[in-house]
Amino acid sequence: MGLDWFMTVWPWVGLGAAIVLLILLFATQWLQADPTRSRWRDPTWIAWLAAVAYMLHNVEEYGLDFTGTTLSFPDVVAGLMGSRPGWLFFVCVNLSLVWVMGPAAALLSRRYPALAFAMIGVEAINSLTHLPGAIALRSIQAGFVTALLLFVPLVVWAFVGLTGGDPPVLRRSTLWGFIAIGLLYHLALFATMPLYVSGILDGTGMGLMMLVAGGVTFALWLWLARRTDAPHGVPGTTAPTRF
Repeated sequence: MGLDWFMTVWPWVGLGAAIVLLILLFATQWLQADPTRSRWRDPTWIAWLAAVAYMLHNVEEYGLDFTGTTLSFPDVVAGLMGSRPGWLFFVCVNLSLVWVMGPAAALLSRRYPALAFAMIGVEAINSLTHLPGAIALRSIQAGFVTALLLFVPLVVWAFVGLTGGDPPVLRRSTLWGFIAIGLLYHLALFATMPLYVSGILDGTGMGLMMLVAGGVTFALWLWLARRTDAPHGVPGTTAPTRF
């Protein structure tokens, strides 16, 4: 049976965590770094919201999508590569990113506000993997709806509300830096596919490669956030700005 049972359970565990976090986000001030500031201009609150958005995205991809299909994203991957990698690949990718890296970035964003852009950078690139293809094929693939309804508004708000306000909460160049890191993460993900098709890696090898990629991505997040100060009195780093 292996991980078959776990693949049918973990998206719903993530949904439960997402519901709890949504209640805390919208009914309390516990996840705000500065309760006197609008939550929509609070980097820590946005960081948690971005983490929750990816948990909900996982439900569509691995739980139940809007066509009523379960575990639909692995079927999409199998169609692209000729066969489905082992479940360990999907577990390594998603649990490391969604259950560890996203919440850890949100927790650290009280000290380094630029980490509000950590998951948003990944979501910006992830949206580009879902939306153009679905539009071109005129077919809604797994992840399309949450990418459209959750990821795109978050990315737009990052540009308009967090970096485009007067005064801006964070610098737009910092946002572009996190989007670039999100691109590198996806390039590592895409690199596993030809290695699998050619027989160099199996699903376990792909998963281990993505754990390394996730660790490097998180290190880059911290490196960029520590180099970036928070303008206009946002609580957080006092490191000199390099961007």
